Amino acid sequence: METEPKISPVRILPADVANKIAAGEVVERPASVVKELVENSLDAGATRIVVRIVGAGRRLIEVVDNGHGMTEQDALLSVERHATSKVRIADDLDSIQTLGFRGEALASIAAVSRFELVTRRADSETATQIKVDGGILRHTGEIGAPAGTRISVNRLYFNTPVRAKFLKGITTELSHCIDVVQRHALSNIGVAFQCIHNEKIILDIPENATLRERVALIWGLRFVDDMVEINGQDDEYSFHGLIGTPKLSRSTRSHQFFFLNGRPINNPAIQFGFEEGYQTYLTIGRHPIGIVMVTTDPLLVDINIHPSKREVRFRDERGMRTAIRNAVKTTVEQAAQSMTPPESISSPVAAPHEPSPTPPASVGFVPPTANEATESSTNGQAPKEIPRTPFPETKTNPDSTVTFTKEPLWTPQEEPADEAPDEQTVFEDFGEVEQVEPEAVYRAVEPGETLALQVFDTYLLVQEEDRLLIIDQHALHERLNYDQLVADLDDQKYASQQLAVPILIDVPPASAKLVENNLDVFKKLGFDLESFGGNTFQVTSICHLYEDSKVADAVYKILDELSQGNLFERDDFLTDFLRLATEACRASVKAGDRLTREEKQGLVDGFRRLQPPYTCPHGRPIITELTLTQMEKSFRRRQ
Repeated sequence: METEPKISPVRILPADVANKIAAGEVVERPASVVKELVENSLDAGATRIVVRIVGAGRRLIEVVDNGHGMTEQDALLSVERHATSKVRIADDLDSIQTLGFRGEALASIAAVSRFELVTRRADSETATQIKVDGGILRHTGEIGAPAGTRISVNRLYFNTPVRAKFLKGITTELSHCIDVVQRHALSNIGVAFQCIHNEKIILDIPENATLRERVALIWGLRFVDDMVEINGQDDEYSFHGLIGTPKLSRSTRSHQFFFLNGRPINNPAIQFGFEEGYQTYLTIGRHPIGIVMVTTDPLLVDINIHPSKREVRFRDERGMRTAIRNAVKTTVEQAAQSMTPPESISSPVAAPHEPSPTPPASVGFVPPTANEATESSTNGQAPKEIPRTPFPETKTNPDSTVTFTKEPLWTPQEEPADEAPDEQTVFEDFGEVEQVEPEAVYRAVEPGETLALQVFDTYLLVQEEDRLLIIDQHALHERLNYDQLVADLDDQKYASQQLAVPILIDVPPASAKLVENNLDVFKKLGFDLESFGGNTFQVTSICHLYEDSKVADAVYKILDELSQGNLFERDDFLTDFLRLATEACRASVKAGDRLTREEKQGLVDGFRRLQPPYTCPHGRPIITELTLTQMEKSFRRRQ
């Protein structure tokens, strides 16, 4: 006999259960506590904020400020749910100027921690002390303390151990806490910030530091040199801040900070518009960096759509996207013009290497007749020149029986006008000519002994019995460097090359711990790093294949990938890092580099040693083939 399901009656939840549920929305991780407490300090008019963290926030989070403080009555109300001094009526939600307004943060934090609040107003003789354990008020009293507020959150999630199990490692949680402090330090000029972890100062921003100086203290001096000011305005929005020049980009969006009326936010319209401003300046997979402050009327935006107020919605999302795109585009164009030397805009030296447009072979190109040329000149226009690919001068090879000439391969002959075939006749005579499409090669290939011919200063042509191999010289050299790097690092007798002068690398405060925890990873990649004090590390030795000037950029790119965290879950993460490390290798030949006979032979010899698949470290094919059958079909020698 089946039992009927038990139906529970509807009941009002006890206060402690309701507070724990609310805490689940507000207190996602230790960084959420830091965010709420710092925002309260800023709303209180503080000009100095100190954040102390122990155990990445699991053991202690303490925020001390010099704001206006609270009276005893206000302090007691502040730990109750839905108690706030920032909203009185529903209409106030449409014109919120403060960072906090819901009045549930302190109650939610106190529900899942051992909570202590000490606060004093400047006109009070004593301070008020309140202690709450797991949402239960344990103590209230008077105590001596300076004006302002100090809130201590001990043993976060002590009464919800299941929630504590879902926290990430110390490095990850600490980086989130530091990120919160950094964002507020960037958007609140005129406020001093100090962040301390395990009694070690991680971040120290003076009160009078400018935005550029704050960026230098947080991200390092190398960022400041490649950042320009943005100032834009339209009818509804104004923008200011610092954005990177086109040459300063990252593989992630971790260095894109957006603020709305002083509030750190996430919004797709702002993010997409910001990146659209860099269109044609960045390659696929690279993202710009920037700190953009947006100012607008609070009536034009809804900030009450997310539990932690991270996301906002604009009344006109398209208008917001267009406005920031135009402001960024204008700034980037001006920066790009100032970076480009005038002579590089139209360099006469590069012209001979650029192929001129040639007529498609499949439509039977017909040179202009004498009558057409005469008619053009009588209309005041110069006769059209016949497109012809320039043939670069080539030094005669004494070992070769092939001779080259500077003369054109054919000379156009004048034809009577009535004998010139029309376009339709040409198509009828040729019919449909099969397109010749070279295909990438991934199977084993052994090029013959024929000397490679370089074309367009980019590709090497190698003839085989029944096909023509087309090799990308840059992709091939990258692959050869990568294979050599892997072989050297796997060699048990490998010894790194000691540097006479160590290379100093400044990392963001949030990444310093990450570097310390992964020194062995960098060593496996051929970089020996040591702490140099603070957030600075020194590279003392490197793999002999690396170029000194490229080491810093390679380390930063590897650090970007390390910060994502998900790579640690894959067995091949070192392989991914090696692909990044190849960028520090001594320069591979590039497209446009004219090679000597020995260089061409060296690349082909290196190619013979490769094993399939024939791809560069980034996955692009190295070689394509054009078979004899394909060529015969294109010339209609074979059906």
